[in-house]
Amino acid sequence: ARRQSMLNMHRINPFKYDMNDVLSASAMDPDKMSSFLASIIAKASRNSTKEAKEFVKTFLESEDLTKEEHDRINRLLDKYSKYR
Repeated sequence: ARRQSMLNMHRINPFKYDMNDVLSASAMDPDKMSSFLASIIAKASRNSTKEAKEFVKTFLESEDLTKEEHDRINRLLDKYSKYR
């Protein structure tokens, strides 16, 4: 299988902390927030960060996230990922 960028599970807690910072400042419904975060973690750790970024983009298109929040989440995914 081809190596791809995936979430580094050894750094999951700092990732969650930084994600909560971004999400708590966003206008997203708090009920959606935890399932959104869980979905990102699942996609990024099991499939690839690319798939997680595509998932985040759907929330940008539905206007649950601003462009700035979308970009910050993508940067966090890059920061906390590794190739495996």
